[in-house]
Amino acid sequence: MSSDKPSSRNEEPRQVSDELLRKASEGPVRQLPDALFGGPADDRGGAVSDELLRKASEGPVRQLPDVLSGESASEPAAPRPETGGGDDASGDGGSTGPPGSEPDFSHIDATVGRDTAGSDETPSTAEAEPTRAEGSAHDDGASVVVPAAAAPDAQVDPATSGPDSRPVLLVIADSLAYFGPKGGLPADDPRIWPNLVAAELDWDVELVARIGWTCRDAYWALIGDPRVWAAVPRAGAVVFATGGMDSLPSPLPTALRELIRYLRPPAVRRRVRASYGWLQPRLSKLGRPVALPPRVSVDYLEQSRNALAQLRPELPVVAVLPSVHDCAAYGRVHSGREPAVRALRAWSATTGVPLVDLGDAVRDNIFSGEANPDGIHWGWEGHTAVARAMVKVLSEVRAGGDATTVVR
Repeated sequence: MSSDKPSSRNEEPRQVSDELLRKASEGPVRQLPDALFGGPADDRGGAVSDELLRKASEGPVRQLPDVLSGESASEPAAPRPETGGGDDASGDGGSTGPPGSEPDFSHIDATVGRDTAGSDETPSTAEAEPTRAEGSAHDDGASVVVPAAAAPDAQVDPATSGPDSRPVLLVIADSLAYFGPKGGLPADDPRIWPNLVAAELDWDVELVARIGWTCRDAYWALIGDPRVWAAVPRAGAVVFATGGMDSLPSPLPTALRELIRYLRPPAVRRRVRASYGWLQPRLSKLGRPVALPPRVSVDYLEQSRNALAQLRPELPVVAVLPSVHDCAAYGRVHSGREPAVRALRAWSATTGVPLVDLGDAVRDNIFSGEANPDGIHWGWEGHTAVARAMVKVLSEVRAGGDATTVVR
């Protein structure tokens, strides 16, 4: 016989509220990464909740890529806690503006001349407005103190932050930074100039570079490479060692050279590459157009400088003047260097960014027979000379002096 007793009415299963279940199983909520990689979360009695900390530091949290690329962070949808002041916190939210909102570089066109004009469009300059950590919140009359790490606008001192107190020399460069007399080298080779400079300053170094990079590629690396984002908070200085490729003759479109590797089948790719290699040195004798017009190179450098200034206004930025070459692949022609030098000097005079003259530093080495046989990349004497010039200008910048263009 069944032990169930008949009921005179239809009874539905009893429903337990979600709140009651939550209280019954009170304990630390495990997030997936914690559950996979960490031990149980600490059960800290009386700890301030994440929500309360969030309210205490209410404000748009700027992520590093957003600040570098000039995009404003999205505002939280929840209403802000009321304050006694009743201040209006509305603003433009870091809206972007045209290059005209930045220092005027239009005079560079007149200096450079029309002979370097190309089809590249001048990219727009984006500005980002630094955010602020706002006051405190009150919960049942108790004041909550937000730790410094929770403030979205906390400034990082590269000399004292983290367990490793050594600042980072962030170098965004072309292949001149890591090629030696016999070819490309690993980024940690002690003989290349970024490592020579870092050793002299007792810094770490982060080298982000690739063969053929222009100032445009340097800007893309700044806003798109997570290694750069990780290095910027600890950086003692940033060096944009690009611009040499910009000034080289490029009679065939740069995009054509970059796309050859994607051609199929392999036989077609080999024929196109051979044709490019035959045409490039012959057409380069014309000297024009260059890979990137000086006006465009300067605009990308200015966008890069402005992006870093929005994030860390005190961070020193150094740029370079183009190197010299004796390369048969470019017809041993470098008529685009002087217009590029004039444009870069004009930009430096406007912004105060110091320049290291790579051409003066490596000229003797390039034409001595001790450099790389390709006629572009330097020998060890060239790397040493560049490191010496770079250390000099960085020392002047750190000392608060007036660092001007360095001549070897």
